[in-house]
Amino acid sequence: MRSSIPLYNALAADYDVHFEVPHRRAYDDLAWEFVLPFLPDTPGQIIDAGCGVGRWAERLVALGHYVIGIEQTPARAAAARNRWQTDRFRLVERSIEEVEPPEGEADLVLALGSLQYTLDPEQIIEYFAHWVSPGGSVVVLVDSLVALVLELIASGKDDEALVRLQSRMGTWVLDGQQADNHLFDRERLENAFRRASLTEVCSKGLLVGASALGRDELTGRLTNDWEAQLTLERTLAQSPLLADLGKQLLVSGRRRRL
Repeated sequence: MRSSIPLYNALAADYDVHFEVPHRRAYDDLAWEFVLPFLPDTPGQIIDAGCGVGRWAERLVALGHYVIGIEQTPARAAAARNRWQTDRFRLVERSIEEVEPPEGEADLVLALGSLQYTLDPEQIIEYFAHWVSPGGSVVVLVDSLVALVLELIASGKDDEALVRLQSRMGTWVLDGQQADNHLFDRERLENAFRRASLTEVCSKGLLVGASALGRDELTGRLTNDWEAQLTLERTLAQSPLLADLGKQLLVSGRRRRL
C-alpha cells in the first residue's frame, strides 16, 4: 500500500477548509451527531485514532473530556499540537499500529477516516477493542465500497468500478500524491467487530443521497435547503438496509461489561 503520509502532509494546511465542501461538511456533521450518544456522561478518556489536525479532539475537549490523539503525519500532528493549549489533550505522534495505550482504560475509541489506511484493519479493530474499557464503545468511519462502485459506474468508469469491487482497494489522488486505502462493506466491518468480541454492533450509511442522486445533485440539494436534506439523510441512515449505500460507513460496537 502507498502510504497516506505524503498526501495528508500536503493537505494539512487547509484541512479545515476541506470540510467546508457541502457533502463533506454534511457527513462530518452527521458523524458527530451519531457519535454524541457514545460519549460518557461525565468527563472521560477518549482515544482519537488518526486525530488529524485535531478537529474532533477540539470538540471533545470542549465538552470536558480527556483526549489521546494518535497521528502519524508530521504536518497534521504539528497542526494538532498548535491548535490550542490544554492539559486535556495528549498527542501521540506515531502510527496506530505502533501505539500501545493503557489497555481497557478508554471510554471511547474513535477512528474517523483513519482505519482504511492501515495495513491490517481487522487487526486494528482488535487493538481498539482492547483499548476500550468494559462497557465502552468503538466507533469507526470509513469509505463505502458499494457507494464508490456505484459512483464510478454512474461516471462511466466501468472498468475502474470492477477493479475496486474485486480488489476492495481504492486510491486517493491529490496534487500529485496518491494514497491507497481499504474499501469496506457493512458485512466485513461488522464481522471484524464481532470477532473482536464487540457487541451491540450497529451500522449507519452517511449520505445515502450521494448514491441515489449523484454528488452534484446532492450538493445542489444541500446548498438549496441544508436542513431538509440533512433531515432526510438522518432518516435514511437509521436503516441498516441502506448502510452500504452511504458515501461513508459508520460502525459502532461495545465491549462487554465484566
